[in-house]
This record gives sequence, C-alpha cells and structure tokens, in this order.
Amino acid sequence: MFNLIKEKIEYFYGHWFVKNLIFFQAGNFAANFAQALVGVFIVRLLQPENYGIYALAFSLYGFIAVFLGLGAQSASTTLLSEAYAKEDKEKIKEILAFLSKITLILMIPTLFGALVAPWLALIFYNNYKIGIYAAILLIASAVSSTFLPFSTMVLQITRKIKIMTILSFSSQFSRNVLSLLLIAGGFGVLGAITGHLISAIITLFASVILWQRISRQYPIFPSALKLIGNIKRAPIKKYLGFSFWITADSNLANLYNILPIMLTGIFVATSEVTFFKLAFGYVNLALTFLSPISALLNVEFPKMKVAEDGKDKLLKNFVRTSMYSFLLSVILTVGAIVTAPFIFHILYGANFNPSIKYVAGLFFYGATMGMGVGFGPMWRAINGVKTSIIINAITLSVGVPVGLLLIKSFGLWGTVIWVSIIFNVSHIASFILILKELKKTR
Repeated sequence: MFNLIKEKIEYFYGHWFVKNLIFFQAGNFAANFAQALVGVFIVRLLQPENYGIYALAFSLYGFIAVFLGLGAQSASTTLLSEAYAKEDKEKIKEILAFLSKITLILMIPTLFGALVAPWLALIFYNNYKIGIYAAILLIASAVSSTFLPFSTMVLQITRKIKIMTILSFSSQFSRNVLSLLLIAGGFGVLGAITGHLISAIITLFASVILWQRISRQYPIFPSALKLIGNIKRAPIKKYLGFSFWITADSNLANLYNILPIMLTGIFVATSEVTFFKLAFGYVNLALTFLSPISALLNVEFPKMKVAEDGKDKLLKNFVRTSMYSFLLSVILTVGAIVTAPFIFHILYGANFNPSIKYVAGLFFYGATMGMGVGFGPMWRAINGVKTSIIINAITLSVGVPVGLLLIKSFGLWGTVIWVSIIFNVSHIASFILILKELKKTR
C-alpha cells in the first residue's frame, strides 16, 4: 500500500498537467490572498454604507456587461487549442483575426452601456452615482479586452503557465493596490473604481510587449501589427455562430454570480448588502482554488477530443475531475465556515460581524461548487453548449421570480436560500446530461 501511494505521488508530481496546475494554483492563491488582504483595508476604509455602493456598482457593471459580449474570447480559446494541436497556421490566423474584429466591434455597445448605466442605477437603487461608477468599470473592461486576453490565451495554449500566471497576478494586484491608494488619498468610492481603469491602461501596454515576444518565439502566431492588419479579412460568419452560443452560455453563468447582490440591493439597505457581499465573497474566495482546474480544462478537453481514444478519455477524466473537485469544494467550504468568526473579527472588526452567520448559511452553495468545475469546458468540447444554455435559461427564468420573493420576504437569508437552490439545481442537471451525452458518443 505504501509503495502504491508513493508511485501515485511520483506520477502526479511528474505529470505536466499537475505541475502546471500546482504553479497556477500557487499564483492564483497569491493573487487572491493579495486581493483579500487589500480588500480588508478597502472595506474598513469605506465602511458598510460606502462599501455597499462599491459592491452594487460592480454588480450593475457585470449585469450590463453580460448583454454586451459575444463570448468571442471563450470560443476562441477552444478553437485555437484545436488549431494549435493540429499546427494549422491559417486557421490560427483566422481565429485571431475574428477575435480582434469582434473585440473592436464590441467597443461601441460597451460605450453605450456606460452612457445608460446612471439611468439604470437611478431606476434600481435611486442613486445615479452607482451608475457612474459602473460606467467607469465598463470603460476599464473595454480597455482590458484588447490585448490582455490574447496574451493569456496563447500563453495557456503553449503551456507557458508560469508567465501567464505572473501576467494575471500583476493585472489583478495592480487593480487592487491602485484602488486602495486612491481611497487612502481621500477619493473614496470614486478612487476605488478609478484604480481599475488606470490599471487596465497599464496592463494594456504590458500585454502588447508580451505578445510581441510570443510571436517571435512562436512564428505560428502573428505579430501585433499583423494581428491588427488581419482584422479586415476576418471571417466573421465562419465563427460567429459557435461564438454566439458559447457567449450565451457564459453570460448566463455569469448572471448566477451577479444577480444575488444586484437583486438584494433592490429590497435591502446598502449597508446590509455589504454583509451578504462579504460572506458571499469569502466563500467564493475559498473556492477560487478550483478556478485553475477549470481554466486548464478549457484547453485540455478539446485536445483530448481530437486524440486517439479521445471519447473514452473525456468520460474518464470528466468524472474523475468532477469527483475530486467536489470533495475539494466540501473541504474548502467547511474551512471557510470554521475560520470565518476569527477572520471577520480580526480583519474587519465588530461592525462586520453580521456577515459570519451568512457564511455558514452558504454551506450548501459552496460544498457542491466543485462538481461544476468542468461543465463549461466539457460543453464546449462536445459541442453541447446549447444544452447548457437551456439548463441555465430555465433555471434563471424560474429562479429570478422565486429569488425576488425570497429576498423581499426574508431579506439576506432569502438571498442565501436562493443562491443555494439555483446553483445546485443547475449543477445536478448539467452533470446528468453531460454523462448521458458522453456515454452516447463513445
């Protein structure tokens, strides 16, 4: 038994996927730890009322952004992974040109969304300033969507996980630090939001420099100038259909995380929103250990599909990944609940202690999150995104009215109950249908 365990450890330690995952996980942990640490100071400086406004601005921004994107980046990662595995230079050029053109086109609705954000904030929260903050975040998002996604996508495909992790960490860390510095300088919520815009501009220049280095090392990828030059010849129709369905699926999934806080703000005071936001964020912070797994599977599932005996590998690895991740999410959630009283009391202070009970209430939400770590990558790999859309659309169409009723009746506890229900229903349905599809295509 000892030798068997030793062999397993040596196998996993030497496996490239596990090694990349460990480094990605370490970088992800460092980024999240830094964000959490800086976030403590941001929360304490803003206090419940202003931090609630900050949280609602992000929710409104996310809600508007959901309806602006076409999901070209998610689709391109899947398509580009297959093209790179086949060394198809022409297809790589087409896919990158398509992504470039879509990114440019989306600048227009993004700017329009920034214009209407104050009006929406006035309707939802009777506070137009929340909309102004959301507008700044939309502009920052437009800047970030230019070269950063291209660089991280290609670094992931070429398995340069270390550089990709450093780039992602730097981008996230600079956003949080600049926001904190501007708050400390007396700019309040406006400073916290503006820090994201300044960071996006800095990251843009860094990403362009990095892309140039990538294109020189891997001539199969075009230079930055050629990338821009290929925009006119981008085959929009060829990839738009695939992109559209992936977008709809990705955006519906994003709504699951956006709507709880956004809808809560309609019925609950801003300071109360802070308590749920911190509890929800604390559980999600623990669960971020799962995100590197999902990110790597975005590339690996498509590669498995085109390999020999790919369908058998897909089924085996999907089940294995889902079960291991489910177990990990249970452990992470329990850990979050146990440590919450100490963390909140020490870091945030007595003013934010009401959040602790909501952390415990989110157990059923967090414990099952690991089950869904491979859903998105797998639906894309087996071209079953439409099924995922149907699941999410039905769940949300029934769930939103139920959620509004629960929040109106039970306040923050209504939000906790609602979040636990909609995520679990969606996960169970997706898991069953993916297994059915994989077994059918073997």
